[in-house]
Amino acid sequence: MAVVLTGCPVWGDDEGDPTLCVGLGCACFDDSDCASPLVCDEFSGTCELPDGVCRSDSDCPSGEECVDDVCVPEPECREDDDCDGDERCDAGACVPDVTTCRTHGDCEVGSYCGEGDLCTPSGTCTEDGDCESGFVCDFRDTCVPETPGACSSDADCTGEDVCVEGFCRDPLDACQFAYECGPGQACINGGCAPICGSDDDCGSGATCQGGFCRPTPECTTTAECGSGEHCVDGRCLPDCRGGESCDALDYCAEDDFCRPDWRRDPFCDDDGDCAMGSICVDGACRTPCPSGTNDQCLMTDVSLTVCDTDMLCYTSTEVSPECAVQGDCDADEDCVDATCR
Repeated sequence: MAVVLTGCPVWGDDEGDPTLCVGLGCACFDDSDCASPLVCDEFSGTCELPDGVCRSDSDCPSGEECVDDVCVPEPECREDDDCDGDERCDAGACVPDVTTCRTHGDCEVGSYCGEGDLCTPSGTCTEDGDCESGFVCDFRDTCVPETPGACSSDADCTGEDVCVEGFCRDPLDACQFAYECGPGQACINGGCAPICGSDDDCGSGATCQGGFCRPTPECTTTAECGSGEHCVDGRCLPDCRGGESCDALDYCAEDDFCRPDWRRDPFCDDDGDCAMGSICVDGACRTPCPSGTNDQCLMTDVSLTVCDTDMLCYTSTEVSPECAVQGDCDADEDCVDATCR
């Protein structure tokens, strides 16, 4: 039945009354006195449009407009001029202008962020071999220039460097044990990661997985991220170029993106940070065992089972680590505090 919005249409009731008014604004006692989809407003006693149904923008709440007789949220923009200078209007939302870029994720699939911060077509791919020399296939299935220092395993690194979170690092910048990270963190695949109970314990672009905060792919292009964010290596990260502050769990990294603050923060800097009887060694408080016996360590802490040759107490894992990076473990395992699991 068509929506009756105005006038007094003829409508016969049980008595055959041909003059009964059932349109918008007509007097009523209940909904049955009004034509569908009108309802009887109990306060005014007239037939009115129900919430969410409209005939013009004025029938909708502030911030909504009438589209096809239904109130819907007004779009963020209707044309590029409604957006900031470095954004364009795409399907009613302001998104970064894909012709200029900061990261590959600012560009459409099949293009990368090239010279002059301009999106440059490069083609799609499923593996590195699909790309021309000097390019690799990225998380967007797009050919992008090789990144110096990028890696997928230790074998991709030179010298003694190890592969940590996709980049070759000096072993001194990587971790192997939790004490190298600081309170509330564990060492996973050579990088520090907070222990967590929910996603709220992790920073931007990360979620709580198996009790540890881990980087989590969530985007292919920046258009999928929130306002002020860019898609960086598959994660939506806030921009902090202009001195914008990052959330409490993040810090403004060297690339001017807010990243989870999982930087190394050793337990101690000197002996004064340790309990009486312990000394600070490489960021960890160690208990001496001058007798050279394991029993002396166990009297201090049952987890410290080994008095090593330096006459300091250690856990058995510290003395005989199973792994240092993920490549030391099976493909479906992580290296967590020197143990594959």
